[in-house]
Amino acid sequence: MVLSRLITICFLFICFLSHSTYAVEPVPANQASVYIINNGWHTGLVLPATVLKQFPSLKQRFGEVPYLEMGWGDKGFYQEKNVTAGIAVRAMLGMSGSIIHLVAVPYDPREYFKNSQIKEICLSSVQLEHLSQNLEKSFDLSSGSVRALGKGLYGDSEFYAALGAYHVFNTCNSWTARQLAQLDLPIWPYFKFTASSVMNAIADLPEQCQ
Repeated sequence: MVLSRLITICFLFICFLSHSTYAVEPVPANQASVYIINNGWHTGLVLPATVLKQFPSLKQRFGEVPYLEMGWGDKGFYQEKNVTAGIAVRAMLGMSGSIIHLVAVPYDPREYFKNSQIKEICLSSVQLEHLSQNLEKSFDLSSGSVRALGKGLYGDSEFYAALGAYHVFNTCNSWTARQLAQLDLPIWPYFKFTASSVMNAIADLPEQCQ
């Protein structure tokens, strides 16, 4: 009789365990590295090309390149190789509109930009998706897709129509800082007018994906 009760209790206990919910360690999200590049006066983002996968025309233009450098800036200032005082003033006052610069990066960005200051940070798959959505908002898609405006400044590059007003309080560096802050990274996006202010703000962010 006692043995029968013990068997019944053990059976019920096993059934209870089999239907109980246990806390488990979360599976780490997929991760990828992005890079912030400082070209002296300008900062930009070097991204896995798949971040802009929603634009098939970019893949057609740049092929199977693994990375794209993306920068945003004043339309007149950014495209001009010989900047004059008049161009600079127009940019500061927001009189020229904005433009996006995309550059194909065919191999490790740290090697491709070895003569520039570069910072690697690791983003989760969720952050990468948010970045993709946020970057899309910088393109002028009034024609239905991205619109090329001519050859870029160096390498295999192209300018594209963009949205947003560039001016002295909303520079290319403000744009970079804002893209990072929107991913819940610990960076305050305000008053990031210079490249050095952006690089200083992200200096302590963790590098390299595990």
